[in-house]
Amino acid sequence: MSEEAMIVLKMAENIPLFDGDYIGADKGAFLCAERGIMMEIAVGDFDSVSPEETEIIQKWCRHFIKLNPIKDDSDSESAVNHAFSAGYKKVYLVGALGGRMDHAYVNVQLVKKNPGRVVLLDGQNRLEAFSAGEYEFDCTYPYISFFSQNAVISLEGFRYPLEKRRITSEDIYTLSNEVTEEKGKLIVHEGVVLVIQCRDK
Repeated sequence: MSEEAMIVLKMAENIPLFDGDYIGADKGAFLCAERGIMMEIAVGDFDSVSPEETEIIQKWCRHFIKLNPIKDDSDSESAVNHAFSAGYKKVYLVGALGGRMDHAYVNVQLVKKNPGRVVLLDGQNRLEAFSAGEYEFDCTYPYISFFSQNAVISLEGFRYPLEKRRITSEDIYTLSNEVTEEKGKLIVHEGVVLVIQCRDK
């Protein structure tokens, strides 16, 4: 088993090649099976797939986990929890940002609750949270934004540097920064920071 897993959700338009293991969440499991991707785990209440599709999913996963449709967490949260319970150290979610805004909001909250452990990916965006420490960024994504409920950060090697600046939920000026050197450095002195890296279509 790999240390990292990619969780595929039902809104995934593309499933990237990945060196770790795949986990299909509900309809996302069928998307994997359709593409001939073997999953380590398929998990969900599977209320969005037909019995025939469920049979196909079961052929393309090593562990099939059917949940009660009456539950307190979303399909994505259930998949993340099962991934961590299975021993994965880090998970990437694809298909987490399209479609319903309430589900997208929950998925962003999953990132913020699990700094350094949950990453949201799509063709344009990468969302990840960081707790206290130093982190480097390159120019893979042209735009990098920093948001927090309450954190103190410094930015070096960015177009708009900061020196031990406290940012809160009221601050939105930290939108669309850019790396101007070979590497840009984020230093989180306290708190948790949501970092959104983006590119235009």
